[in-house]
Amino acid sequence: MGDDVAAHKLGVPVTEVTTARAQLIQAGLIRDSWDDDSGIAFGNPQLLLDAALRRQETELAHRQEELAESRLGLESLLSDYLEATSQPSMAGEVVELVGREAIQRELETWSQKVQREVLALHPDTSYTAEQLASAQAMDVAALARGVKIRSVYREDCRTDPAVRAYHQTVTKHGAEVRYAKVVPARLLVFDRQAGMIPSHTADNRRAALRLEGEGVAAMLVLSFDLVWSQATAEERDSLPPRIETAGAEGPTDLDRILLQLLSMGVKDEAAARHLGVSVRTVRRQIADLMVRLEAGSRFEAGMQAAMRGWLRPPE
Repeated sequence: MGDDVAAHKLGVPVTEVTTARAQLIQAGLIRDSWDDDSGIAFGNPQLLLDAALRRQETELAHRQEELAESRLGLESLLSDYLEATSQPSMAGEVVELVGREAIQRELETWSQKVQREVLALHPDTSYTAEQLASAQAMDVAALARGVKIRSVYREDCRTDPAVRAYHQTVTKHGAEVRYAKVVPARLLVFDRQAGMIPSHTADNRRAALRLEGEGVAAMLVLSFDLVWSQATAEERDSLPPRIETAGAEGPTDLDRILLQLLSMGVKDEAAARHLGVSVRTVRRQIADLMVRLEAGSRFEAGMQAAMRGWLRPPE
C-alpha cells in the first residue's frame, strides 16, 4: 500500500504518512517488503529486543566506568590522609545521585538539614534564572537560621548581572562570596561532615556523589580552603588574587591549612603537594609557626595552635 492510499484511508496528509513510515523504518519496526514494491513487512521483535538490550548494556557499562573513575579520584584524594593516620577506611557512605532532579532534591534536603556551615566551589561561568532563584531561596533560608555560607565563583561571574544580583542579595544576608581565576571542580561541604562532588566528567550537574565521613569531609574542606585562600572578595575587584601575609594577631589562611594538615598527621611531602609548594617551603613555614607559637616541637605547636583557635576557619 502506497503512502497516498494510506493517507486517503486515514484522512491525513501524505507527508505525515511518509514521516511516520520513515520513523518506523528507522526504529526497525517495519521495512520495505521484498515481494511487494509498495508494501511493508514487520521487523523481527526478538531482534529488536536484543538490540535494545545491547544498547542499555552499553550505556550501563559506560556509567559504571564513569563511577569507577570518580571513585579512583576520591581514593587518591584520601590516600595521604589514610596513610598518615594508619586507618583502613574513613570514606563513610558514598551514594551516587543520577539526574538533575535527584541532585536538586539532595541540595534542598541538605539546605534544611545544615546547622552551622556550607562551603561551596562553583566552576561554572553561567547560570540560568531558575538555578539562581533556587539557590537564593535555599541560601537565604539557611542564613536566616544562622548558617555560615562561604562560596567561590569564577572571575567571569563578576560581569554577569544576574549572578551579581544574586551575590549582592545573599551577602546582604551574611554570606561570603569570593572570586578566583581557577575553580577546579564543583564542590559542596555541609557542616564539615558530608559533601557532594561531580561523578560525571563531561557535565558536573548530570550526576554527583554524596560523601559522608570524617576523613573525606576533612579532605574536601582542605580543597576548599586552598581555593578560598587565593580568591578575592567582592570589595577587592581591582586587586589581583593573593595570599594573606602573616600578622601579629593570628595565622594566615595558608597557616590554618598547613596546621590542619599537620594535625591530621600528614607528612611534609604530602602537605607540600596539597599546598602546591616545595617541601623546603613547607618546613620553613612550619619553623616560622613554631617561633610565632613559642613552641619547642611540632607537637607543642599543634597544642598551642589548638588552644589559640588557629585550627578553626577564619571568621
